[in-house]
Amino acid sequence: MGEQGASKTADFSDLMRRVREGSEEAAWELVHSYGEDIRQAVRRRMTHRLRPIFDSLDFVQVVWKSVFQARDRLDRFQDPHELVKYLVGMARHKVCNELRCRTMTVKHARVREQSLHSPRTRGQLEVRDPRSGPIDAAIARERWNRLLESQPPHYRRILELRAQGNTCESIAETLDMDESTVRRFLKKMFKKPPV
Repeated sequence: MGEQGASKTADFSDLMRRVREGSEEAAWELVHSYGEDIRQAVRRRMTHRLRPIFDSLDFVQVVWKSVFQARDRLDRFQDPHELVKYLVGMARHKVCNELRCRTMTVKHARVREQSLHSPRTRGQLEVRDPRSGPIDAAIARERWNRLLESQPPHYRRILELRAQGNTCESIAETLDMDESTVRRFLKKMFKKPPV
């Protein structure tokens, strides 16, 4: 490494140290120096589904928020290239997660909305059949399997019995557990009190 390279590495290490210590000036310098790398990564990953809903800067801000919330970990980067690689990876990950969320959940069905004023849709609106199609069933089954796989065996069994229509009382009796344990677990999983 030449003298100039050593100087850049020392400057980078100093910047990381000051950011970790909470310097506002250093934080702005970091954002100014590497923000464009993040924005370019976001723009490359954003699809036509996300563009009407988000601006690339929305994701850039989310990346910086994550970085500054964990700024004590910035000492793991030895040079700017490592940091850029990390920031770009995080940006891609956040865009992909949002896209996955927007395309695979009913909650975010907004991406499928169409303008009533669009010539393409004017006079061609149709009411969707509320019954689930095969793809909906496949997605639901995949999510269910992932949910089960992520649980320890005894919790997996609670979910299986609940899916079969068993009450908390009968699940507790079958598994020789305290009913309150079953209720707490199901409440945590589904965010609402079970029957």
